Amino acid sequence: MRKVRITTSKGQSHMTETIAILFIFFVLVFFGILFYYKYSQVSLKQEKEELLGKRAIETTLKALFLPELICSNGEAEPEDNCVDMLKVRHANVTFRLHNQTYFDLLSYSKISIYKVYPESEIKEPFVLYDKPKPDWEKKEATYFVLTLRDELQGQDNYGFGYIKVEVYS
Repeated sequence: MRKVRITTSKGQSHMTETIAILFIFFVLVFFGILFYYKYSQVSLKQEKEELLGKRAIETTLKALFLPELICSNGEAEPEDNCVDMLKVRHANVTFRLHNQTYFDLLSYSKISIYKVYPESEIKEPFVLYDKPKPDWEKKEATYFVLTLRDELQGQDNYGFGYIKVEVYS
């Protein structure tokens, strides 16, 4: 019987080392790609939230300065941060008649006015505009304090309230 001797040459050991180094390299590349993918997802989610917040503020500002709601009495300058409740009560009709125009301006949102003082028997808010997105994921609400002017029997009565604007993403 002959004894067979198995020898490993230097070339084989270098080849094994090279394969091990390539394996480690590709594992590191894989983890780098995985880390970048997770970072991109978090970054994209954060950017979407910032854009939604920005859109909510823009929509609130548009709603605050709608001539259909703002207090005016024929003077050149309207009253700051004031909503005319007489106009608010009839604004729903205007918003429904010109639905596309207001959709272009306010997009998918809900605008409500809440009366805080003086308290009235009606606790429900005045919903001016309500167009929810069919498949919305998140909504962002912004609030702004207002003076509410209500003209009763030829006399202006002022109250306190706030506007709530909810924007859908």
